[in-house]
Amino acid sequence: MHFSLDNELEIESKTFGALISFMRNSNDYWYIKDIESRIIFINDYGLHYSGLPKGFNPEGKLDHECPVYWSENADVIQASDKTVMASKKTMPALMTCIYGGRQKRVQPFMAEVTPLIENGKSIGVVGRAKKLEMYSMYARYHLTHGQEQTSVCQTTLTDLFTDREFDVVFYAMHAVSTQDIARCLAISPDAVTQYLQSVYTKTGVNTLTQLIEYCYCHGYDKYAPFRFSSTEFYIPLVA
Repeated sequence: MHFSLDNELEIESKTFGALISFMRNSNDYWYIKDIESRIIFINDYGLHYSGLPKGFNPEGKLDHECPVYWSENADVIQASDKTVMASKKTMPALMTCIYGGRQKRVQPFMAEVTPLIENGKSIGVVGRAKKLEMYSMYARYHLTHGQEQTSVCQTTLTDLFTDREFDVVFYAMHAVSTQDIARCLAISPDAVTQYLQSVYTKTGVNTLTQLIEYCYCHGYDKYAPFRFSSTEFYIPLVA
Protein backbone atom coordinates (compact mmCIF):
# COMPACT_ATOMS: atom_id res chain seq x y z
CA MET A 1 0.00 0.00 0.00
CA HIS A 2 1.15 3.47 -0.75
CA PHE A 3 0.05 7.07 -0.36
CA SER A 4 1.76 10.45 -0.52
CA LEU A 5 0.89 14.02 0.40
CA ASP A 6 2.47 16.79 -1.64
CA ASN A 7 5.84 15.11 -1.86
CA GLU A 8 6.10 16.22 1.76
CA LEU A 9 5.09 12.85 3.09
CA GLU A 10 5.32 9.56 1.27
CA ILE A 11 4.54 6.27 2.93
CA GLU A 12 4.71 2.70 1.72
CA SER A 13 3.59 -0.20 3.84
CA LYS A 14 2.68 -3.86 3.50
CA THR A 15 0.01 -3.68 6.20
CA PHE A 16 -2.60 -1.27 7.57
CA GLY A 17 -1.04 -1.87 10.97
CA ALA A 18 2.13 -0.03 10.00
CA LEU A 19 0.13 2.91 8.63
CA ILE A 20 -2.02 3.07 11.74
CA SER A 21 1.03 2.92 14.00
CA PHE A 22 2.43 5.97 12.23
CA MET A 23 -0.85 7.87 12.53
CA ARG A 24 -1.41 7.07 16.20
CA ASN A 25 1.65 9.12 17.13
CA SER A 26 0.74 12.15 15.03
CA ASN A 27 -0.64 15.47 16.23
CA ASP A 28 -2.67 15.80 13.04
CA TYR A 29 -6.19 14.46 12.46
CA TRP A 30 -5.78 11.21 10.48
CA TYR A 31 -8.33 8.75 9.16
CA ILE A 32 -8.48 5.82 6.75
CA LYS A 33 -11.55 4.71 4.79
CA ASP A 34 -12.03 1.70 2.52
CA ILE A 35 -13.23 1.58 -1.06
CA GLU A 36 -16.86 1.87 0.12
CA SER A 37 -15.99 4.90 2.28
CA ARG A 38 -16.36 2.88 5.47
CA ILE A 39 -14.22 4.17 8.30
CA ILE A 40 -11.29 1.87 9.06
CA PHE A 41 -9.43 4.10 11.48
CA ILE A 42 -9.44 7.52 13.15
CA ASN A 43 -6.53 8.39 15.42
CA ASP A 44 -7.12 9.62 18.99
CA TYR A 45 -6.35 13.20 18.00
CA GLY A 46 -9.07 13.03 15.34
CA LEU A 47 -11.55 11.36 17.67
CA HIS A 48 -11.06 14.19 20.16
CA TYR A 49 -12.23 16.75 17.59
CA SER A 50 -14.70 14.56 15.72
CA GLY A 51 -17.71 15.17 17.95
CA LEU A 52 -18.40 11.44 18.15
CA PRO A 53 -19.90 10.25 21.46
CA LYS A 54 -17.32 9.04 23.93
CA GLY A 55 -16.89 5.27 23.64
CA PHE A 56 -18.48 5.05 20.18
CA ASN A 57 -16.45 2.91 17.78
CA PRO A 58 -16.71 4.25 14.21
CA GLU A 59 -14.81 1.32 12.70
CA GLY A 60 -16.73 -0.21 9.79
CA LYS A 61 -19.30 2.59 9.73
CA LEU A 62 -20.31 4.81 6.84
CA ASP A 63 -20.50 8.53 7.58
CA HIS A 64 -24.30 8.55 7.74
CA GLU A 65 -24.23 5.69 10.29
CA CYS A 66 -22.29 7.75 12.83
CA PRO A 67 -24.34 9.51 15.56
CA VAL A 68 -22.77 12.91 14.95
CA TYR A 69 -23.61 16.19 13.21
CA TRP A 70 -21.42 15.52 10.16
CA SER A 71 -23.50 12.47 9.23
CA GLU A 72 -25.76 15.01 7.49
CA ASN A 73 -22.91 15.73 5.07
CA ALA A 74 -22.37 12.06 4.24
CA ASP A 75 -23.34 12.43 0.56
CA VAL A 76 -20.81 15.22 0.01
CA ILE A 77 -18.05 13.40 1.90
CA GLN A 78 -18.56 10.08 0.10
CA ALA A 79 -18.82 11.77 -3.32
CA SER A 80 -15.49 13.47 -2.58
CA ASP A 81 -13.96 10.13 -1.53
CA LYS A 82 -15.09 8.55 -4.81
CA THR A 83 -13.60 11.42 -6.82
CA VAL A 84 -10.27 11.03 -5.04
CA MET A 85 -10.19 7.28 -5.64
CA ALA A 86 -11.24 7.55 -9.29
CA SER A 87 -8.81 10.35 -10.14
CA LYS A 88 -5.99 9.03 -7.93
CA LYS A 89 -5.34 12.65 -7.01
CA THR A 90 -5.26 14.44 -3.68
CA MET A 91 -8.17 16.76 -2.92
CA PRO A 92 -8.02 19.58 -0.33
CA ALA A 93 -11.02 20.21 1.88
CA LEU A 94 -12.11 22.42 4.73
CA MET A 95 -13.30 20.51 7.81
CA THR A 96 -15.05 22.40 10.59
CA CYS A 97 -15.20 20.30 13.75
CA ILE A 98 -17.64 20.94 16.57
CA TYR A 99 -16.55 19.15 19.72
CA GLY A 100 -16.57 19.41 23.51
CA GLY A 101 -20.10 18.20 24.24
CA ARG A 102 -22.44 20.91 25.48
CA GLN A 103 -19.74 23.57 25.20
CA LYS A 104 -19.75 23.13 21.40
CA ARG A 105 -16.25 24.35 20.71
CA VAL A 106 -15.33 24.93 17.08
CA GLN A 107 -12.03 24.06 15.40
CA PRO A 108 -11.51 24.29 11.63
CA PHE A 109 -8.97 22.11 9.86
CA MET A 110 -7.39 22.21 6.43
CA ALA A 111 -7.53 18.64 5.15
CA GLU A 112 -6.00 16.69 2.31
CA VAL A 113 -7.67 13.50 1.17
CA THR A 114 -5.45 11.24 -0.89
CA PRO A 115 -6.03 7.82 -2.50
CA LEU A 116 -4.72 4.73 -0.78
CA ILE A 117 -3.05 2.70 -3.52
CA GLU A 118 -2.38 -1.03 -3.64
CA ASN A 119 -0.94 -2.67 -6.77
CA GLY A 120 -1.79 0.44 -8.77
CA LYS A 121 -5.46 0.47 -7.73
CA SER A 122 -7.29 2.74 -5.32
CA ILE A 123 -8.57 0.73 -2.37
CA GLY A 124 -9.62 3.61 -0.14
CA VAL A 125 -8.62 7.08 1.02
CA VAL A 126 -6.35 8.54 3.67
CA GLY A 127 -7.27 11.87 5.22
CA ARG A 128 -4.87 14.18 7.02
CA ALA A 129 -6.17 17.40 8.56
CA LYS A 130 -4.08 20.17 10.06
CA LYS A 131 -5.50 22.54 12.64
CA LEU A 132 -5.97 26.13 11.45
CA GLU A 133 -4.69 27.95 14.51
CA MET A 134 -5.38 31.43 13.16
CA TYR A 135 -8.84 30.73 11.76
CA SER A 136 -10.64 32.62 14.54
CA MET A 137 -13.12 34.50 12.43
CA TYR A 138 -14.73 31.32 11.11
CA ALA A 139 -15.00 29.97 14.65
CA ARG A 140 -16.60 33.20 15.84
CA TYR A 141 -19.19 32.86 13.09
CA HIS A 142 -20.30 29.52 14.54
CA LEU A 143 -19.97 30.51 18.16
CA THR A 144 -22.21 33.53 17.62
CA HIS A 145 -24.81 31.55 15.68
CA GLY A 146 -28.21 33.02 16.33
CA GLN A 147 -26.70 36.37 17.20
CA GLU A 148 -25.67 39.25 15.00
CA GLN A 149 -23.06 37.73 12.68
CA THR A 150 -20.64 40.64 12.45
CA SER A 151 -17.54 38.46 12.48
CA VAL A 152 -17.60 37.44 8.84
CA CYS A 153 -18.42 39.20 5.58
CA GLN A 154 -18.97 37.46 2.25
CA THR A 155 -18.49 40.57 0.08
CA THR A 156 -15.10 42.13 -0.48
CA LEU A 157 -14.43 45.07 1.82
CA THR A 158 -12.29 47.08 -0.58
CA ASP A 159 -11.60 47.57 -4.28
CA LEU A 160 -7.88 47.52 -3.54
CA PHE A 161 -7.61 43.78 -4.21
CA THR A 162 -9.05 41.65 -6.97
CA ASP A 163 -11.27 38.71 -5.96
CA ARG A 164 -8.41 36.28 -6.60
CA GLU A 165 -6.00 38.39 -4.57
CA PHE A 166 -8.48 38.37 -1.71
CA ASP A 167 -8.68 34.57 -1.94
CA VAL A 168 -4.89 34.35 -1.64
CA VAL A 169 -4.84 36.88 1.22
CA PHE A 170 -7.53 34.91 3.06
CA TYR A 171 -5.53 31.68 2.94
CA ALA A 172 -2.24 33.41 3.73
CA MET A 173 -3.71 35.08 6.81
CA HIS A 174 -4.61 31.67 8.16
CA ALA A 175 -1.13 30.20 7.88
CA VAL A 176 -1.81 28.13 4.75
CA SER A 177 1.40 27.48 2.82
CA THR A 178 2.00 28.65 -0.74
CA GLN A 179 1.83 25.05 -1.98
CA ASP A 180 -1.48 24.46 -0.20
CA ILE A 181 -2.95 27.74 -1.48
CA ALA A 182 -2.00 26.71 -5.01
CA ARG A 183 -3.79 23.38 -4.66
CA CYS A 184 -6.89 24.91 -3.13
CA LEU A 185 -7.19 27.51 -5.89
CA ALA A 186 -6.01 25.20 -8.71
CA ILE A 187 -3.21 27.58 -9.68
CA SER A 188 0.57 27.27 -9.64
CA PRO A 189 2.72 28.17 -6.63
CA ASP A 190 4.38 30.81 -8.82
CA ALA A 191 0.97 32.38 -9.43
CA VAL A 192 0.32 32.49 -5.68
CA THR A 193 3.65 34.26 -5.19
CA GLN A 194 2.78 36.75 -7.93
CA TYR A 195 -0.59 37.52 -6.34
CA LEU A 196 1.09 38.06 -2.95
CA GLN A 197 3.70 40.35 -4.48
CA SER A 198 0.93 42.37 -6.10
CA VAL A 199 -0.82 42.64 -2.74
CA TYR A 200 2.45 43.68 -1.04
CA THR A 201 2.89 46.43 -3.61
CA LYS A 202 -0.65 47.70 -3.21
CA THR A 203 -0.45 47.77 0.58
CA GLY A 204 3.12 49.01 0.86
CA VAL A 205 4.30 46.05 2.97
CA ASN A 206 7.20 43.68 2.48
CA THR A 207 6.39 40.59 4.55
CA LEU A 208 3.48 38.33 5.35
CA THR A 209 3.60 39.42 8.99
CA GLN A 210 3.21 43.05 7.91
CA LEU A 211 0.37 42.07 5.55
CA ILE A 212 -1.49 40.28 8.35
CA GLU A 213 -1.13 43.35 10.58
CA TYR A 214 -2.33 45.57 7.72
CA CYS A 215 -5.40 43.40 7.15
CA TYR A 216 -6.35 43.36 10.83
CA CYS A 217 -5.96 47.15 11.06
CA HIS A 218 -8.24 47.63 8.05
CA GLY A 219 -10.80 45.01 9.06
CA TYR A 220 -10.03 42.64 6.18
CA ASP A 221 -9.83 39.72 8.63
CA LYS A 222 -13.64 39.87 8.65
CA TYR A 223 -13.81 38.80 5.02
CA ALA A 224 -14.23 35.18 3.92
CA PRO A 225 -14.90 33.87 0.40
CA PHE A 226 -18.51 32.76 0.10
CA ARG A 227 -17.76 29.04 0.28
CA PHE A 228 -16.17 29.50 3.71
CA SER A 229 -19.34 30.94 5.26
CA SER A 230 -21.08 27.58 5.02
CA THR A 231 -21.87 25.83 8.30
CA GLU A 232 -21.25 22.42 6.73
CA PHE A 233 -18.65 20.13 8.26
CA TYR A 234 -16.92 19.19 5.01
CA ILE A 235 -16.30 21.44 2.00
CA PRO A 236 -14.14 20.14 -0.88
CA LEU A 237 -11.89 23.00 -1.98
CA VAL A 238 -11.89 22.86 -5.74
CA ALA A 239 -11.75 25.91 -7.93
